[in-house]
Amino acid sequence: MKAKVKISYDAGKLASQLPKIIEKYMQRYARSAEKGSKEAIDKGLKPPLSQFTIEHRKNKGQGGSKPLFATGNLYRSIKGTSEGLEMLGYGLKHQRGYKNPVKNWRDVPARPFIQDSKKETLTAFNKFKKDIRKAFKK
Repeated sequence: MKAKVKISYDAGKLASQLPKIIEKYMQRYARSAEKGSKEAIDKGLKPPLSQFTIEHRKNKGQGGSKPLFATGNLYRSIKGTSEGLEMLGYGLKHQRGYKNPVKNWRDVPARPFIQDSKKETLTAFNKFKKDIRKAFKK
């Protein structure tokens, strides 16, 4: 008795396409992080701005009472790229919080805003799985 085996997949094809598939997933995830970070800023972050900060912004001609949205420069700079999530340098300082360089002013508290969009991440992961399955087929 002879048994016939038919192979319906190609691991070599998957292996050759895997770097490209991973790169696409990372780009999609970076865009998810862009969207999620902007959504977090739009929603408002904790802790809220102190009255002092709101007054200070008004005196400087800046508006807004939401954290991380004095001029909108940081918000507009948040971009998901092929290299990852990019933004103006002070964005990471606000993510972590920092010691205020102005003497006798309170330190700036951490306001974690860098996050992914759950919906976008799920979509990216589903596309990743689809790309893997497609590359694995003969």
